[in-house]
Amino acid sequence: MPAKKHKPAGKSAAMPAVATIILNYNSPWETMDKCLASLAAQTYARHEIILVDNASTHAILDRVAAQYPGVRQLRLEKNLGFSGGINRGVAAAADADFVCLLNFDTFVDPDFIEQMVATASAGDRIAGVAPKMMLAGLSRIFDSVGTSLGDNAGAFNLGIGQPDIGQYDASERVFGSCFGATLLRRSAFADDSVGQLDDSYFMYFEDVDWCFRANLLGWEFRTAPAAVVHHEHSASVKDRKYNFKYKLIELNLLRTVVKNYQRRQAVMISYRRLKAHLRNALLNGAGSRATSLAIAAGFLADLPRLLPQRWEIQRRRQVKDQEILKLSFTELPYYDPTRYQPFYSLDALMAAYRRLHVLTGSQEAYRIWKELEMIAFSKLKFEPEILERRLRDLLAGQPEHVLEFASRLTLDYGAISIPDQPAGRLEKTADTPGADGSVEAAQPPEALTAEEKV
Repeated sequence: MPAKKHKPAGKSAAMPAVATIILNYNSPWETMDKCLASLAAQTYARHEIILVDNASTHAILDRVAAQYPGVRQLRLEKNLGFSGGINRGVAAAADADFVCLLNFDTFVDPDFIEQMVATASAGDRIAGVAPKMMLAGLSRIFDSVGTSLGDNAGAFNLGIGQPDIGQYDASERVFGSCFGATLLRRSAFADDSVGQLDDSYFMYFEDVDWCFRANLLGWEFRTAPAAVVHHEHSASVKDRKYNFKYKLIELNLLRTVVKNYQRRQAVMISYRRLKAHLRNALLNGAGSRATSLAIAAGFLADLPRLLPQRWEIQRRRQVKDQEILKLSFTELPYYDPTRYQPFYSLDALMAAYRRLHVLTGSQEAYRIWKELEMIAFSKLKFEPEILERRLRDLLAGQPEHVLEFASRLTLDYGAISIPDQPAGRLEKTADTPGADGSVEAAQPPEALTAEEKV
């Protein structure tokens, strides 16, 4: 079913002010131009754009000023990272009711802001809105419709890697939103509320930390499936080695655990992850050993600063962890963060059709889900001719992008193609993510691989 569109407010209705904050650090002009052009075409009238530059060395700011004179620029003297830059942008948006955080490597549909404002305005305890974020360049595959927490505090984008068949087309409450594209209530950034992003999180996991703190205070996050944004996943760090990203994710994850989880969980999760890092430092190669040692040392050195923060956060807690964690119940990621591509798997298809059936009661979705499940638990899935025939019959009449997804299906022996459909052959990947929602990375310890969160 198509996502329900909110009708524009009448002229007499109060229109909240929105400031879109884009963080820039040596962004390519073509990518930034596409983002700004899509914002210039927004249907929402009371809207300004603030470009926060993190001391870039590539000069695109003059070009932005020439082609988009309405964009307000905030030029920082040094690179403050994601959290520091966003905090400066939020402070500059003093007259805004909502701030829209948007990565430079995105472009949005014309009613993107209008749809998110309508969702956020439905309740005064809604701190943030998660739009429908799609992976740019792929055929209707999710990047995010919010964020979820997995086992051992691993966070990931809700829906990532699944084909869009309408399974997320109803607005629902979620743990949080990905700050690559979200609308946030500016009043929640006040010191007596959630507060600013933690400046010590240079990049990664700052959104998980902020959303966790908001949940603890009784704030809520909802999805706005009619607000569509297209995202080139991790465009700014694809050229870096994965260990660079992994180190930042894992260190900030541990900080988030200590600050926000209730005591028993905080101790157990921290112990398990530190133990695995120390084991990794003893048993694995030099590159992985150095990364794990740096994570453990950085975390332990940070504890004296984290514990007073924890005391203050827990003192103000209004909601127990159990109520927060249930917002991620049964959700899993289907994306490989080391190759930056979805897991084209039976499990991703099953998850999509199962959710669609639960949402809509569709008997067709139920039939496809259960038959995919039977295929997945049969050794016949490793017989290419049988599997191709069954999928062709089962998915007959389904949308083209679902058939394309199935044509790229990857099992242990390689890719399968379905005749007469675009067959994108991919290198061998795992059939499913781990039972805890983790995905195996090239270098980090298997027991601790951080789920994709960007």
